[in-house]
Amino acid sequence: MSISMEQIDEMRKRTNCSYQEAKELLEKYDGDLIDAIIAFEKMHGNKSNSSSNQKTCQKEQSFGKKVKALIQKGCVTRFIIEKDQNIILNIPIIILIVAVLITMPIIGLYVAAFILLYVMGYRIRIRKEKGQDVNINEFVDGIGSKVRTAADKMREKPAVEQENSPQDEAGLKNEDKKEDGYNEITIG
Repeated sequence: MSISMEQIDEMRKRTNCSYQEAKELLEKYDGDLIDAIIAFEKMHGNKSNSSSNQKTCQKEQSFGKKVKALIQKGCVTRFIIEKDQNIILNIPIIILIVAVLITMPIIGLYVAAFILLYVMGYRIRIRKEKGQDVNINEFVDGIGSKVRTAADKMREKPAVEQENSPQDEAGLKNEDKKEDGYNEITIG
């Protein structure tokens, strides 16, 4: 009996065997695909990888590799607190993340601690794998300067408007009434 290429391809797709093995099994079982697959499974201890099993296995391996890489990166990336060139704390970032997750109810305490450390002049850094630093103090200073700039603009704006605004009968300027009770600061 002649075995077609389609039969061999189907056998290979379902069993992940070689062309030679597929051809030999199909010839042995006179082109009966099911009998050839069963014989293949018996010979190989039912370890055939169907395409769906193979895809699932690849996805699991891919996810596992990603998790492993993430954990490895978390171990290499460091969280550093220092004062006057003296390192106070130098731990892997993953330990910090786990500690924060375990003690989630007291997250406000962490925020207060970081603010206190910043005010006291400690440097808080995150050092990446290749020696790159993420200086949290510079980030906070940048935000602080933007807030100061916005506050200065807000102070200048009422002074300019007060010079140009008409006064009412009581001698108060319109901005001094605060009828709506709101003060707004826009940071932009």
